[in-house]
Amino acid sequence: MAVVERTLRKKFPDDYQKRCAYSVFGIHTLLKDAGVEATLIGGDFAAVVMSLDGGQAGVQGFGFGEDQCSHFWVEADGRLIDIAPHFLPRESSYPVVPMPAIAWDLNEPLPAYLRYRAIERFPESAMMSSDPTINARCRGFVTACQERLQAQVGPLDFPTWVITGSASVAKMVNRKDRWALGARRFEGLADLQDLPF
Repeated sequence: MAVVERTLRKKFPDDYQKRCAYSVFGIHTLLKDAGVEATLIGGDFAAVVMSLDGGQAGVQGFGFGEDQCSHFWVEADGRLIDIAPHFLPRESSYPVVPMPAIAWDLNEPLPAYLRYRAIERFPESAMMSSDPTINARCRGFVTACQERLQAQVGPLDFPTWVITGSASVAKMVNRKDRWALGARRFEGLADLQDLPF
């Protein structure tokens, strides 16, 4: 995820937060290169966001409706993998606290503060678009991710923490992470029927 996040920022410095499809093709390919079976998934996504002063909470994300994928992520090794939640603060309608990326253990149900609705699971041969120009740009991005990983010496810093399950959130609550504190509070109060999906 760190390689893909760094490559997104370099290739798309002005709007990297809008490039979730590029990020999943990058993650998907790097996992396949490492011998890990991975699946591209499209659908809808929403997560709790917290205002900087802690006085406002909301649910933000991406969703077009039942038949159109508005967001993309990867499932691999029993995990839902998505770096896009980390980018939500750049798109929020009001300033919100930093957010983590996701590598959620699918043996544990998703919490109220993270909502994913799968609409389509894509085959290995899936391309990003029917537009050859966009597909060429995607292939270039994926190649840049592969080259960055091959050139990497030592660990790459990732700019945020990663949710792997409720235990990781509890750990960050103990560290007084503002998003984790808000997510825990939301989980205790939320009515799933009031959430978008």
